[in-house]
Amino acid sequence: MSQENTPQFWDRLWRKPVSLEKDVFKVLREERLIRWQRIEARVLRHFGGFDGLSVIEIGAGTGTNAALMGRRGARVTVLDYSPAALRRAARLFERLHIRADFIEGDALAPGEDLKGRHDVAMSFGLAEHFTGQQRRQIIGAHLDLVRAGGLAFVSVPNIANPPYRIHKWITERTRAWSVGEEYPFSRRELTDIAQSLGVREYGFFGDSLWRSKRFLNPLKWLPRKTPKRAAGESSLSDGQSPRRGFRRRLPRVEKGTRWDEYISYALVLWAAKLDKDR
Repeated sequence: MSQENTPQFWDRLWRKPVSLEKDVFKVLREERLIRWQRIEARVLRHFGGFDGLSVIEIGAGTGTNAALMGRRGARVTVLDYSPAALRRAARLFERLHIRADFIEGDALAPGEDLKGRHDVAMSFGLAEHFTGQQRRQIIGAHLDLVRAGGLAFVSVPNIANPPYRIHKWITERTRAWSVGEEYPFSRRELTDIAQSLGVREYGFFGDSLWRSKRFLNPLKWLPRKTPKRAAGESSLSDGQSPRRGFRRRLPRVEKGTRWDEYISYALVLWAAKLDKDR
């Protein structure tokens, strides 16, 4: 069954032993996927490049996408209310030689010193953990963090993606679901929220529809044992694929389809803040 989302719950989740090599691999893999390619294209179209941009990832976990922007010259802030997540993010960023500020805080109530200070605010797998008015509040928090003319990216599970819905239904009933309360979004709900916040320039894209097939793997429907802590970690240079202790290969550069923004798993709202304050 789903569990209530609290700092303590997420701290327990992020304390589970995971090798640094695996976290680095996630960054290198994300760089090849269509969701990142679409984010990068939107930033390049809007700002012309990443160099010197101030970006913040909220409810960030290890800050995978913030790391990708940092690798391209952006100034990075990572915000999460889980100290364990921030420790993992700091370890990852140090390994990738990326400077960043790590802030322990609530994405629903970021400090006043963070508001209106960034060119890009983003989250990946955050907003779906809220209910009621907090769903509008968390989308609004992204826009509060960016300065006039800035961009927000909000990536959430798509209620219209059948493999994800099947996976969630089965894993909740087999007690294999492990990421707390989660309520996917529709394009209609995100549109209504964006319009209620006064956003005039916004749109949608997705990840690859074909990646959704991973949710239909029956092995993912069973409860998992907590992995043993790795005795050691192998070295991993930028651009290399993990070798010892982690055998996955990096995927090819992913191509998307015109259906992705409608029925893929990840539904991404991008929104531009007006050139004057809301």
